[in-house]
Amino acid sequence: MKNKTVIIFMAALLAAGITPAWGALAPKPAANLFAEQDVGGEKITISQAIQMALEDSYQVIDAVKQKEIYERQLSAARAGYYPSLSLDGSYSRAIKKARFAMGSGGMVEVGKNNTYSAGLNLNQTLWAGGQVRNTARLAKVTAEEGAYNLKHVRDLVTKAVVKYCYGIIYASAYIRVQEESLEVARQHLQETQAKYKQGLASSLDVLTQKVKVENIEPTVIQARKNFELSNLYLRQILNRDPEDKIYLTWSRQDLELPPLPSLESLYEKAMQHRPELIISKLAVDAAHYNINIAKSGHWPILALNADYTFNGLTEQGFPHSKQDRYWSSNAGLTLSIPLFEGGKVNAQVAQKKLAYEQAVAAYQNKLKNVRIEVKEAWLNLAEARNRIEATKGVVEQARENLSAQMKRYRAGLTSQLELNDAITDVNDSDLQYVQAVYDGAIALSDLKFAVGGEGKLYEEENK
Repeated sequence: MKNKTVIIFMAALLAAGITPAWGALAPKPAANLFAEQDVGGEKITISQAIQMALEDSYQVIDAVKQKEIYERQLSAARAGYYPSLSLDGSYSRAIKKARFAMGSGGMVEVGKNNTYSAGLNLNQTLWAGGQVRNTARLAKVTAEEGAYNLKHVRDLVTKAVVKYCYGIIYASAYIRVQEESLEVARQHLQETQAKYKQGLASSLDVLTQKVKVENIEPTVIQARKNFELSNLYLRQILNRDPEDKIYLTWSRQDLELPPLPSLESLYEKAMQHRPELIISKLAVDAAHYNINIAKSGHWPILALNADYTFNGLTEQGFPHSKQDRYWSSNAGLTLSIPLFEGGKVNAQVAQKKLAYEQAVAAYQNKLKNVRIEVKEAWLNLAEARNRIEATKGVVEQARENLSAQMKRYRAGLTSQLELNDAITDVNDSDLQYVQAVYDGAIALSDLKFAVGGEGKLYEEENK
């Protein structure tokens, strides 16, 4: 009786123009879910997208300029080690000369109509309580902060690009899962309609399957829109026009996860390479130098001064005659000793010490937070790896179950509801697998960012 039912059902399908091919109905293997969407246009890899963003990103350009500013400040601070040399000149014209009384002789004019002077002046600070040295050290620390800030910005941009790229890959796989689910549902609807014509299915079965198809169609439309939006966001971060025909290309290798490194090795790498942590440590050094600069206000300043000056006095014109001009020179030491400034220096030192304590507390907090970020990313990566392996098995089992249910349905041994449940299980397992692969890629990116993105993170230990 079962064979007769199958023969009648096959004849009904052929009469309706439907070729029964349950193998074609089954969703494609999981490996094909991440195949590229062939949309045409300029293809770029993830690495090329990162490079394009790093070249054109405003954040990177701004960080480069800030780094250069700090480097110029360092050059300016180091200038305090060297003497300052200046050339000065002046000219004055007596509008009304000064006079003084000469007894009964009346008033006598003093000076000449024209006074000229020009000279070289040298000033060299010999000792200032460490102010010059600590100012230069502070500027050096600031320049180092600028360099690490640039690296931090580059890491942020890279992380953002990676997220957008894998968002595109995820959206592409999501489209494929929903399209295949829709294809299976539509073919199942055709076969249900054929069975209905032969009296082997009820109108309720047909209506149920139509609802199934109509419920899947909006998800396919939404998935296609999300794919286009993901490409749009990638063009945005690459500073490309929304209509530029530029699309991401990827390979299976981009979805593979490396062996999980040890947590302790990651902590060590973060200590060495995480830009924000290094910047926080440099802020502690800067606060220390600021204390020393403030303390220098308690100490005297010793400076060397020298000048070599031309002087000229004439009634008319420039002093051409030796009698109208002469040269003078001076050299000496200047000592300035602060005696009382109303507690100003003490207040400044106290202020800088408080800022130093703040910097130390901020560094300790940053150190703790970085370790938390590293462990969180490490746990997420480990969980994603395990979830990928687990969902692979679920996907295979769901496909085997669907194949068996399809055969049983054709033989009249299972209901339409059970078959639809099997189709739904395949769809759900595919989505879980796609989500796990995406989560793994993002967790790996987060882990690289958490440790500073430096070096090869996944080398075997002791190599």
